[in-house]
Amino acid sequence: MDSILNKAQLPGKGACHQNIYLIYKKMTPNMMDKKIIRNIRYLCAQVVQRANSGHPGTPLALTPFMHVLYGKILKIHSNRLSHPERDIFIMSNGHACTIQYVMLVLHGILEMEDLKNYRQLGSKTPGHPEIFTDGVEATTGPLGQGLANAVGYAISITKIKSKAKVYALFGDGCYQEGISHEAFALASHLALRNITFIYDSNNVTIDGSTELSMSDDPVLRFQSFDFDIYLVSGEDLAEIERVLRIEAKKPKMIILQTRIAEGCSRVSDYKTHGAPLGQSVVDELKDSFREFEFDDDVLEFYGEARSRNEKMFEDAGDGNDETYDSLLLRNASKSLDCVNDYIKCTKKMATREHIPHILDEFSKYFRIVGGSGDLTPSTLTRNNTDTDFTKCSDGNYIRFGIREHAMFAILSGITAHGYYRAFGSTFLNFISYGFPAVRLAALSRIPNIYLMTHDSIGLGEDGPTHQPIEILPLLRATPNLYVFRPCDGLESRFSFWFAATRRDSPTVICFTRQKIPEIAETSLEQMKRGAYFLTKPRDSQVTILASGSEVSIALETAVLLSSRNISTAVVSFLSFELFEEQPRDYKETILHDKMRVSLEASSTFGWSRYAHYSIGIDEFGHSAKSEVLYDHFGLVPHKLAEKIFGFHNEYIKSGNKF
Repeated sequence: MDSILNKAQLPGKGACHQNIYLIYKKMTPNMMDKKIIRNIRYLCAQVVQRANSGHPGTPLALTPFMHVLYGKILKIHSNRLSHPERDIFIMSNGHACTIQYVMLVLHGILEMEDLKNYRQLGSKTPGHPEIFTDGVEATTGPLGQGLANAVGYAISITKIKSKAKVYALFGDGCYQEGISHEAFALASHLALRNITFIYDSNNVTIDGSTELSMSDDPVLRFQSFDFDIYLVSGEDLAEIERVLRIEAKKPKMIILQTRIAEGCSRVSDYKTHGAPLGQSVVDELKDSFREFEFDDDVLEFYGEARSRNEKMFEDAGDGNDETYDSLLLRNASKSLDCVNDYIKCTKKMATREHIPHILDEFSKYFRIVGGSGDLTPSTLTRNNTDTDFTKCSDGNYIRFGIREHAMFAILSGITAHGYYRAFGSTFLNFISYGFPAVRLAALSRIPNIYLMTHDSIGLGEDGPTHQPIEILPLLRATPNLYVFRPCDGLESRFSFWFAATRRDSPTVICFTRQKIPEIAETSLEQMKRGAYFLTKPRDSQVTILASGSEVSIALETAVLLSSRNISTAVVSFLSFELFEEQPRDYKETILHDKMRVSLEASSTFGWSRYAHYSIGIDEFGHSAKSEVLYDHFGLVPHKLAEKIFGFHNEYIKSGNKF
């Protein structure tokens, strides 16, 4: 290795960086590579200029690296986009996606017309990469997310024993985001040898130079993770290729030293980060190339790369690992036995206490992998047969540590890879720590499972910092995210079955900390509707719509109201989203013309679409025992009966008009 220095003294900061590989032997690209790079740069600039929108500077800077990666390293093919041996490339700095789109055209995965439609309604080339585009493995743009997605892919690839590699590209913005620290730390702890991080270090953000907001030393930071670190010029094709080909025994970090807008007259101009270069600058890049065309030599070079990859995949066969979708085809109906065979217990149980049994039962049918954010004894997400996933063991239980944001984004990488269904768990209130990743999963239609416990003031003395008030409305307002709040063991099992058999949407299941009674009236056939009657007197005057731990309270309240000659029906409202999918006729049977009152130990926001009156908690909680808090907020049967009695009188006086 005559072209590297080990344990190099680097400029700046005055620190001695250990175990760093500093590239000093710069090779000049050959004429063919130069021509290809010029052609790609010209096309990237055209794409942004035509749309009059986008980020041209970084694609120009990254062109040499992307040419090496896609032209000489990456194992992908247009006909093998789901193959277990395919390499994974994730552009965490998704704003630079024009370069990725151009490379996908060269591989026959996208068409030139797709580049012309960049950032247009309904195109395959949106302003930031979305997983719906063939060849794009993760939806990125919110900075740093892709790094954690990449860790998820690396975990899944490790578990299926594939030889595939993961390449995660990120920039100064991703570097500064907190999720990057969480992702790097876990990748290091697990010694994921199949992942390479590439840091596009151009020292530019939207505001200007990174000196405006950053004075830490990236090398020292990466060294603390015990990465193999390589510092490479972004223009040095030979060294980029050589470093990419090095087999590692732990995560690899390539610090790619680039200049934004390299190759044009506006090089190093931070304003090229997020605005078109201008037609005159684009024309400078034209040379002899035609607009929106590749030179024949470029097409020939990438045609050879595609042929090599095609042969590699032919030699590899189809792979031996069964995808999760194929497991679903075989076991979706069979796995419903986990719900059908449940025998209701006679004692009170917290719904979270069902989690280890649920995971054990469903693991017989599906590949399920996941863990919690350092809350295993509280969330009860590890069953007795689980082993941990570590650098020495490929078990199914992941110790994510106190890294909620990365945890949720890692789940998306695992699930999107297509061989496992991933779950993550923490207290419901702390889903807000990782909500950006949950939102992206919903946007990307990745069916992760979020097992959220301690779902109300019922968690008690930990107080308002831990008690979720506004979280349920936030989750229910998120498109393509299903939220379930089961009231007993049967509903808990059905909720998990629903989540495990979804193909295109993530699911949040909310579990109690406090013990609650089993509900005799819960019905598997009825709960498939999302909301259903538990009791429905023929002459009911009031309907209470309740979820989770408040269902048993609603049933007790109904008895008290009936004793005051107000016949009361009770509905278990398991899931808003599932209920909304029901036929209009069914929904009208639930939302009939009688007075309806919602009851939930959460913010009342959102219930007005179903209820005339809403009872809940529209302020932050307090530190006290669960039963004290329920009484304090009036969520106990005798106080509820009194309040609903008053509502009913008001309802009658109003002439049933709202």
